[in-house]
Amino acid sequence: MSSEPEKLIETVTSSYASARSIITKLSNLFSFTTFKIKRGKPDENIAALQAHWKLSEEQKHILFTLSSTKSGANFIDEKIQDMNRCAFHRSAFLLNAFLQLFFVDIGAQLALSIIWIKVFFVVSNLVLAFIAHISKLTSYDELLAGPNALPPRRRLFGLLTNRRYNRAVKKKSRPYARQAWRENNLYRPAYFINATLIFIGGQFILPLDRLIFPFGLIFGKIIGLLTTLATIFDVWRGVKSGDDARLAREKEVSVYRDLNI
Repeated sequence: MSSEPEKLIETVTSSYASARSIITKLSNLFSFTTFKIKRGKPDENIAALQAHWKLSEEQKHILFTLSSTKSGANFIDEKIQDMNRCAFHRSAFLLNAFLQLFFVDIGAQLALSIIWIKVFFVVSNLVLAFIAHISKLTSYDELLAGPNALPPRRRLFGLLTNRRYNRAVKKKSRPYARQAWRENNLYRPAYFINATLIFIGGQFILPLDRLIFPFGLIFGKIIGLLTTLATIFDVWRGVKSGDDARLAREKEVSVYRDLNI
C-alpha cells in the first residue's frame, strides 16, 4: 500500500507530464502558425531550413551543392521567400477565420439571422489557408528538386532550334504564373472582402447588452480595437498581394525573355 508522500509525488509527476504535454502542443501550434525561415547567407539558410524540416543527408548535400553557385544560392533564397510568404498567408487567413467566427456577424447588421453567411466566410478563409499551406509545401518540393536544368538552345551543331529548350523555359515559368494568379485572384480580393466584412459587421458572438456592466463596455472597446486593427491589416495585405502578383508576373516575363524564338 503506497504512502501519502508517494501518492503526492505520483500526482505531481502526472500533473507535470500533462502540463508539459499541453505546453508542447501549444508550442508546436504556435510554431506552425508563425512559420518563418530567417534569411541570411547560404549556410545560414540551409541551417534555418533544417530547423524547420527534417532533411536527409542526401537533401542537405543537394542544398549545399546548390548554394555553392550564385544562381543556386539565389534559387534557395527565392524559395525561402516563397515559403515565408505562403506561411504568412496561411496564418492571416486562419486569423480571419477566427475573427469571422467570433467577432463578425454580418447577418445581424443586415437584420438577417442566416447562420450560413457566417459559416460560408469562415470556411472560405479556412480553404484559403489550406491553399496557402499546400503552396508552401509545393515551394519546399521545388526547392529540393532544384532549378530546372535547361537543354541546349540549338541542336545539330547549331543549325536547328531546339524545341525542348522552349518547352523547358515555359515549364520553368509556371510557378511564377501560378503564384501571380493566386495573389491577384484569390488572396487579394479575399483580404479586401475580409476587411469590408470586419469593418461593417464587427460584433461579438454574444450580444454585449446581455453582459453585466462594466464587462459589456470593456468588451465593446476591445472588439472595436481588434476589428480596426484587423481591417487595417487586411487592407495592407490586400495591397501587398497586388505587389507580389506584379513581381511574380515580372519574374515570369523575365523567364520568357530567354526563349529562343
